[in-house]
Amino acid sequence: MFRFLYIAACFLLLTSCAEKYNIAGNSSGDLLNGRMMYLRVSQDGINSCDLDSSEVVHGRFNFIGDIDSVMMAHIYMGEEMVMPIVMEHAELTVHIDNMERHVSGGPLNDCLYNFFQQKLSIENEMWEAEQRCINLMRNGQWNEKHQREFARQAERLNKKVEELETQFIIDNYHNALGPGFFMLLCNQFPSPVITDQIAKIIQNAPREFMTNPFVESYLKRARKNRGHRNNTNKKED
Repeated sequence: MFRFLYIAACFLLLTSCAEKYNIAGNSSGDLLNGRMMYLRVSQDGINSCDLDSSEVVHGRFNFIGDIDSVMMAHIYMGEEMVMPIVMEHAELTVHIDNMERHVSGGPLNDCLYNFFQQKLSIENEMWEAEQRCINLMRNGQWNEKHQREFARQAERLNKKVEELETQFIIDNYHNALGPGFFMLLCNQFPSPVITDQIAKIIQNAPREFMTNPFVESYLKRARKNRGHRNNTNKKED
């Protein structure tokens, strides 16, 4: 009898470690009706698995399940990545339309999408500058002065975005947002590479961040690529 109670207690302890997630999704109009949405995670940025899937019916879809720890996941439509989401113990709401993609309901998701709003504001400023340049060109008013002004503005805004991204990761070294956004940042490159920005991010990063499966795998591949390029350059010389 005691043995049975001991096993039962261990089972309850293990199951209590799992976190429940409940994600309610909605889209405006008939934008996604009939499409399958997938909740997908990847620990190393190479291999991934689906936690759940849901068909969009009347603009609504839902993901429900258990997770062992807080982590960054992504919502996919087929093979197209729609948006990131932090799997945290909270009632999460996803909204998708032509103008906005947003997650609300948990502190980490609120932090992530507030950051995206700041980043989008700078990117919109860049878009407006580009449109002014296009209009000047169309009207035959484009000259070297305008070119220099645009180059300075573009450099300033690009630096502003980079500093925002870098600080966001540094501020979130110790939770799922740091390595999660680091993965999004690195996936824009065709192959792993250590840029000046990435070097700055990892310069004083704590062990917790550096031993994250994706961070560790990415840096290992990037250093291998750098070594291969160095060897190639030596042979050419």
